[in-house]
Amino acid sequence: KICVFDRQGKFKFSFGSGILQRPSGIAYSHTPEKIYVADAKRHVIVIFDRQGKFLGEIGSRGSGKGYFNFPTHLWVDKAGKLYVSDTLNYRIQIFSSSGKFLRAIGKHGDRPGHFAHPGGLATDSFGNIYVADKQFENIQIFNRRGQLLMAIGGEGHGPGQFWLPAGIFIDDN
Repeated sequence: KICVFDRQGKFKFSFGSGILQRPSGIAYSHTPEKIYVADAKRHVIVIFDRQGKFLGEIGSRGSGKGYFNFPTHLWVDKAGKLYVSDTLNYRIQIFSSSGKFLRAIGKHGDRPGHFAHPGGLATDSFGNIYVADKQFENIQIFNRRGQLLMAIGGEGHGPGQFWLPAGIFIDDN
C-alpha cells in the first residue's frame, strides 16, 4: 500500500491495499493530477487520484510496446509524460499523460547506450533523460530522442564513482 503523511510526518491515510502487490516506484503528475505506482510483481503501472481512488492501469507482463517485465522506477516530466524503468526488458518506456505509449529507449547489452539493470530515472529542463544503471554502476544520459549523450561514473567508492546506484532526482535548477 501507499501511505500518505502530512508535512509534520503525521499519518493521514493509505491506499492501494488489495490492488498493489509489490509497489516498487511512485511518481506524481501535476498535469493532470495523478499518482503512478509501479507494481513489479504484477508488471503494471497503477494509476490513482490524489485521494487514492483507483483510476486504471497501464500495461501487463510482456516485452512489446506498453508491456513490462518488472517495472521499478518512475518519473513524470513537466509536460506530464510518464517514464518507466522497464528493468528486465532493459529499457525505458515513455507514455503520454493519457497513458499512450510514445517510445522506448535502450536495450540489453554491455556497452554505452545499453542497459544491464536500469533503475532510477529523471529528466532535466532540456528533456534529456538520466538513467541510473545498477549493474553498470553509472548514470547514462540520453537526449529526448533516445540517443546516448554520455555516461557518468563507474564502479567504486571515490568521487564520480557509484556502488549500485538506485535512484536519481533532478530539480528545477
